[in-house]
Amino acid sequence: MLRDRLLDAAAAVFAEEGWRKLTMAKVADRAGVSRQTVYNELGGKQQLAEELVMRELELFLEVVRTRFAAEDELVAAVRAAVEGALEAAVDDVLLRTVLESGHSGDSELLPFIFQSQDLVDRATGFLEELVAERFPDLPLAPDELRVVLESVVRLVVSHVTTPSAPPSSTAASVAFLVEAVLVGAGARLP
Repeated sequence: MLRDRLLDAAAAVFAEEGWRKLTMAKVADRAGVSRQTVYNELGGKQQLAEELVMRELELFLEVVRTRFAAEDELVAAVRAAVEGALEAAVDDVLLRTVLESGHSGDSELLPFIFQSQDLVDRATGFLEELVAERFPDLPLAPDELRVVLESVVRLVVSHVTTPSAPPSSTAASVAFLVEAVLVGAGARLP
């Protein structure tokens, strides 16, 4: 509970003042604890950034899980999950603040989201588990499936930062790519 309270306080300070002006003392004041408590619980500012990003990722993954579970076919599940993630990105306050702060020169937090291998690995692993559970008989080897799912994650992250179409159109395009890979894999010669 303390960790969540501290992360909530950090997100609020960040939203109000930007990442550059966020200090552990401000987080402590907002959360009603000592600065040392913040350091003990979260470490330094870099660890705080990573914690915030991974906590937000878990919210997105829950959307993906829900959308994925509502579909009976993999391509439809990918489409629904991508659309849900992109829609959630539009409404996510922390993510919007990060993107907007990049335009104002306060871009120190951007790499923690958009260049994070940990984020890509966590999201890809999550998708691998969903797919293995729901669709175990795909015509792809595990390493091939990982490439496909990591590509989906990277496409979604790219479209979060620079949307080129509405979420439904982007989701349809990503699902089309996944379907093309599956068709191609199924047609391979032994």
